[in-house]
Amino acid sequence: MKTPNQYLLEARRCVDEFQQIELLTDLNWDEVEHLWYLSIRICNTNEERSVFLNSVWYVTFEDIFPAGKIKIFPAVNGGIIDTFYHQSNNGVISENGLWRRGDVCLKDPLEYMADINKEPSNFMDRIYWNIKRLLEWVDKAEKNCLVTNKDRFELPDIRESYNIDIIFNEDEISYMQWEDSGAKSGIVKLKYGGNRQYFVETFWSLKNNICVKNKWGGYVNGLNDDSITGIWIILDKIPVINIWQVPNTIAELKNILEQNGISWEKDIMQLFDRIRDGKRHPFLIGFPIPEKFFGENRNYHWWSWVLPVLSYGNKVHKGFRVAKKGWHLRDYDLLNKVKKLEWSYSHNWNQRQILNRGMFERDVVKKKYAIIGAGAIGAMISELLVRSGIYRLLIIDGDIISVGNLSRHTLTIKDTNHAKVIGLKKHLESINSHVHVEIVNEYLSYNNLDILTSCDVIIDCTAKDIVIDVLSKIKVEKTIFSVSVGFKAERLYFVYYKGKEFNETMFSQQIVELIEKDKQKMDIEQLPWDGVGCWNPVFPAMEYDMYMAASIAVEMITKLINNCSKRIYTCVFEKKYDRDGMLIGYEKICK
Repeated sequence: MKTPNQYLLEARRCVDEFQQIELLTDLNWDEVEHLWYLSIRICNTNEERSVFLNSVWYVTFEDIFPAGKIKIFPAVNGGIIDTFYHQSNNGVISENGLWRRGDVCLKDPLEYMADINKEPSNFMDRIYWNIKRLLEWVDKAEKNCLVTNKDRFELPDIRESYNIDIIFNEDEISYMQWEDSGAKSGIVKLKYGGNRQYFVETFWSLKNNICVKNKWGGYVNGLNDDSITGIWIILDKIPVINIWQVPNTIAELKNILEQNGISWEKDIMQLFDRIRDGKRHPFLIGFPIPEKFFGENRNYHWWSWVLPVLSYGNKVHKGFRVAKKGWHLRDYDLLNKVKKLEWSYSHNWNQRQILNRGMFERDVVKKKYAIIGAGAIGAMISELLVRSGIYRLLIIDGDIISVGNLSRHTLTIKDTNHAKVIGLKKHLESINSHVHVEIVNEYLSYNNLDILTSCDVIIDCTAKDIVIDVLSKIKVEKTIFSVSVGFKAERLYFVYYKGKEFNETMFSQQIVELIEKDKQKMDIEQLPWDGVGCWNPVFPAMEYDMYMAASIAVEMITKLINNCSKRIYTCVFEKKYDRDGMLIGYEKICK
């Protein structure tokens, strides 16, 4: 017979310390879930008629205690049935039949970020801490204050069982489009992106009118035309039952639809008739959500479950002819009330959602950027811009990528012997599904200067005097940056100008002198060479040096774009070391 380890035996004694708790079942091993458990009853609460009074709970432990997770579940017999905020889907029963799957969230939101109010690691304190947090959760649930209007909105727990990703793009603009469309159901087209990802393209009404078209960048638009269709409905509120539980069965879903005035027989069956082709199709359910609990709705969210293969052709109910009635009756059997919904994964990939970990301010993001030079510094600056929200770029370069470039470039072996701009376009558009990258596979010259007309910001990363001269021919107001590094990337040269008369005079005399000093350090005998024979010497610098320089340049670029008062700004940064030769960082040496 399996026995608990000494740590668990000692730690479980803390249950006796709680006056509100009665121990019902001491430690037992569950062969189905492979967990240790004990059961408790909450015998005292603040509310006499509370659903939590005398409720039964199971506290579970992994066999590796004091390591492993501790979870607390409502009992099937004597436990709560509803699902509350900060609780998993409580409509699902464990395979052992003892408890429901609605474990309560006892963690502090800042625990994962900064180890604030985290669960103790000491084995004597872990069980006590979890039961104490359960009682605090119950107290808040009784007072209906598990969430407040200051809390960020969180969707209820959904049990995904079908492994595909439905990816959509909903924001405040599409929210208004939905409100204007007035449509409540229809057909949706999705584009397959590989990796089991399906990108929502277009929502159509039953009258074949476009309701909302999701806008994507070059990555999604460039996918092969391998699409699927699904059906969709929109509800006026989030589809939950039992307070905060996502429906798990057809019966529960029908109940929710009826509450929203939607008839399964009249409204849903006519959608099924659009997709009878012997394939499985997603069924999308949309609903409005706020940014914070109890706030105004800001955009639509979509859940998706995957239908079984519906009746079609001669697959009809027994005794019926090939017609809608025979299909519909057979579908009732396929989708009987106890059938579980196969929820798939769904994600809102709007620009704000993707970049909520760090995004430039709107004045920076909304502009179109031209990057002249797709070498190491240009590629790194481009990537840093894209990863922080820039979604419109023009990249200009006529060079190809060689294997020697890869030591400090963002591209890889598969891009060698191809144009740098082509590889960079694919790479940048694969980072963010909203990014559009235009490319010009030639060097900037006097003959193609007009390609910069549509750009708001121009960033020269070539360190070529000829490019400065070409840019001086622009006679309309532009924001122009020149970014380059010195020998071994020991210095970063940075020039900013906003106006109509950019030229070499923007470079101060001090910057020119420092650039000349860098050039004098370049001893041809010590420079690395690209290949064997009559080739060219190449610029020496480590990748981390280039990334550090690019990072500083991007921060300077964004700060200056936001600071509209400045017209000219130039500076030089130089790497500094301590007495032991350890890097301290960059220091501004002239301005």
